[in-house]
Amino acid sequence: MKQSLKYIFSILLTVSPLLVSGQALDSARAKSKFSFDFALDYGKILTLPSGFEKKMELAAGVTIKGKLQLIGELGYGKLTPEEAIKNGSYESAGIYYRAGLAYGGEIIPKNYLLLGLMYGMSDFEDRGTVIIQSEVWGDNQEHFHHPGLTATWYEIILISEQEINDRIFLGSKFRLRNLRSFENDYEPEVYSIPGYGRAFDKSIPAFNLFVKYRLKL
Repeated sequence: MKQSLKYIFSILLTVSPLLVSGQALDSARAKSKFSFDFALDYGKILTLPSGFEKKMELAAGVTIKGKLQLIGELGYGKLTPEEAIKNGSYESAGIYYRAGLAYGGEIIPKNYLLLGLMYGMSDFEDRGTVIIQSEVWGDNQEHFHHPGLTATWYEIILISEQEINDRIFLGSKFRLRNLRSFENDYEPEVYSIPGYGRAFDKSIPAFNLFVKYRLKL
């Protein structure tokens, strides 16, 4: 927890002067009062050839006066980390949701920086096989399946966006996740939570790349 607070304070100290200076640029340029945003996380698409995970994530939201963003995200993850079980196989799959807001401004022309908070939830299941090796009795396989799992968490987010034209933006999103609720009392323990990360990490950083289409009103 102390380490997470250090990260949060570091982000605030770094970003606050940039956000303040960005207000002058915002006031100097005319902004639409409202716009609808639709985004695709192309970073997850780039990881598909790796084979150990399949992910897809979409986002939609509303931007108010170019400063306040209301964000909703929906994703699917199917994770098969090789390190989860030494002798055997593991799979975790499910849908996750995030909702939150971010506030910021234009720090230099056509470049934006926003700081925000999100709440995340994952509905998923995991399954796998454990191979028990024995020279006397031969190898034995034990299968497990944990359906109907749910986890929730909070995220501090830092968003960087570059305006390519009036409608297209490229951006990145740094996240610091803190697990809120998940009782990992299963045997064997749940290893991965889709949308969050490793179940035994109470705090975990993450990074996303996205392309966004903005419909201005």
